[in-house]
Amino acid sequence: MTSCPLSLAAPGTTARIAAINAGEGLRRRFYDLGLIPDAEVTVVTTDRGSIIVSVAGCRYALSRGMAMKIQIAPEMIAV
Repeated sequence: MTSCPLSLAAPGTTARIAAINAGEGLRRRFYDLGLIPDAEVTVVTTDRGSIIVSVAGCRYALSRGMAMKIQIAPEMIAV
């Protein structure tokens, strides 16, 4: 099974997080936001350099670099 970075997902995409490939500090920050493996995340918008995602009813803006560290499972993507 292969995964792809969250930053490549189109707006409106809902997927499950497969893995987080980040250092301890950033991983802890993602976990505090609810961005954990198996969490369902929806890409709201991808314009202006940031990616706005919705997880557990909350919206967060992530830089493209941060979004590259979040891997989503392609077979679970629903557009």
